[in-house]
Amino acid sequence: MKKFKKLAIASLAAGMFVLVGCNTEGTSNSSDERQTPNTSEITEEAKLEPIRINPSIDADAVIQSEGPHGETAVSASTLELTAEDIEKIREGNYSAALVMHYAGNDWSNAQINGLKTTFEKMGIEVITVTDAQFSAEKQVSDLETVMARNPDIIVSIPTDPVSTSSAFRRAAEQGIHLIFMDNVPSNLNHGEHYVSVVSADNYGNGIAAAEVMAEELGGEGKIGIVYHDADFFVTKQRTEAFEATIQEKYPNIEIVARSGISVLMMDCRSLQPCLRQILS
Repeated sequence: MKKFKKLAIASLAAGMFVLVGCNTEGTSNSSDERQTPNTSEITEEAKLEPIRINPSIDADAVIQSEGPHGETAVSASTLELTAEDIEKIREGNYSAALVMHYAGNDWSNAQINGLKTTFEKMGIEVITVTDAQFSAEKQVSDLETVMARNPDIIVSIPTDPVSTSSAFRRAAEQGIHLIFMDNVPSNLNHGEHYVSVVSADNYGNGIAAAEVMAEELGGEGKIGIVYHDADFFVTKQRTEAFEATIQEKYPNIEIVARSGISVLMMDCRSLQPCLRQILS
């Protein structure tokens, strides 16, 4: 596992250059004759292309969100793996497991597909994908099963930061490199227990949602808020940003009702109390 850490440091520190393969053996003395390369001899290295995050992301855009412990966020558009970086990663023959909080919707499937596609480019084998169905108990069980297979990497969205904390800590102590998306287990420290947490600008999304709502209402009206009623870092950020923006910028818009729902109870019945208050 130390090898993986050293590789990551070396690949990030490596200078950017292009490897060009030249075959000088058997070259004709005639300047008019050129040797045609055999396509079967083209190396894997020559086929590798840098991996970049969506280049259309504005690197200068202000990120409103902070990390779960007040960390300053870094734009994904600043990240890149060169062809040399990728080749060094491929040499490690690493494996990864995706320990999902929930895999039953389009959003989760998009994350899984993106991870699999990118890991494949790096030569990292995804050995399993688990679905906790938003149950902390099942995710802990999933983690124990995954840990028995000893992957180099676990990418996960913790279902509950408290209930899953001990299991993720055991994985880190086993030497597995943890990368979190959207939520971080309690009492785990960056750099000691996990590599990074990756997320959208959820506070910024909450602000944007409030601005759109205000525009559609013409700056006045009554609204209700249906929020994710769980200890989930990013959804809390979105709700807080939405409410703060409405209250601070739009005094003629009144929040008359709030109703919390869980992912597994997201049906019409759970919305009825909030809707009755808005319509009354």
